[in-house]
Amino acid sequence: MIRAILITALLAFGAIAWAAGDENAIEGIWETDTGGYVQIHKEGDAWVGTVVGSRSGEARYDTENPDEKLRGRRLLGVTVLKGLEYAGDNEWEDGSIYSPDNGKTYSARATLTDENTLEARGYLGISLLGRSQTWQRVDRDAPNLHTDLLK
Repeated sequence: MIRAILITALLAFGAIAWAAGDENAIEGIWETDTGGYVQIHKEGDAWVGTVVGSRSGEARYDTENPDEKLRGRRLLGVTVLKGLEYAGDNEWEDGSIYSPDNGKTYSARATLTDENTLEARGYLGISLLGRSQTWQRVDRDAPNLHTDLLK
């Protein structure tokens, strides 16, 4: 009986702590809408995201990069999310996100809607002028994950 009460209390505390927000809650590996795996980790005072694999395992190249010299590079290992800062309440802002689909970089913000779902938003100027993707957390044993790239 005491064990059940203790387990219930720990689960409740964890839910309360998540709801209150935790700067480190964004850390992990996320699958994008297009099937890419992006690891979000802290570098210095900000959060960044690096491509560490994909669901399909197929090599993808940076063919739309505005710098012609980079159009032949593989996206694996490329940092596509930079400078996110924790704003509180499970929100990160003031970052930038690179879209390999069109070779453009946008302002970025991210909101953790639950512990395994991240709304990543790229926008121009104000957040209303942009597009969001829903990213899902994946485990370190996901197929086609390049563990040698993990931070």
